Amino acid sequence: MENNKMELKTSDIREFIKTLLVKLDNLDIAISFTLDEDVYWNILDEELYDAYKDPVGLTMGSLADDWSFLQAVLKGKREIVDYDLYKLAAILRFLGKKKIITKAQNQNTI
Repeated sequence: MENNKMELKTSDIREFIKTLLVKLDNLDIAISFTLDEDVYWNILDEELYDAYKDPVGLTMGSLADDWSFLQAVLKGKREIVDYDLYKLAAILRFLGKKKIITKAQNQNTI
């Protein structure tokens, strides 16, 4: 596999996140989501993008801890840091796994 570099524009990331939030707001679903699972596997950064080796340095994360960590930013208790992207990514991955958009769209077509 080639190591192709991509350049991501902040404006494109912003537009995608905005589009996602508008989509969620327009769905006929609850305004909150239940994290009915908590603990997940995490692959260390050093191994995550090395597709030619099996990861051995697995760690565990907690969606509840991730959300609590992110809430501190919203409550003004700390500044946002790079690591917040990891925490948010874990939560977004969980929501994607739950197929919240697809389920809401299917409910609207019945």
